[in-house]
Amino acid sequence: MHTVTIELKHSSALRLLKDLELADIIRVLDKDRNDKHVKLSKSLRGAISKERANELNDQLNKMRQQWEERNI
Repeated sequence: MHTVTIELKHSSALRLLKDLELADIIRVLDKDRNDKHVKLSKSLRGAISKERANELNDQLNKMRQQWEERNI
């Protein structure tokens, strides 16, 4: 057996590794999960683009404004 450390550069890479694990070719050892607690904010950083984050923020502000303007 030989152990290597890799950095996943694409979200589909983990799925490919899991497929290899199902085929009993490799065993995936998730060090981040076992060694230490990773802050959620750190693990999600970069999950969406800045442009998409700005769009979501604008939509959220619009919904908040509509909520305040409602006349119930």
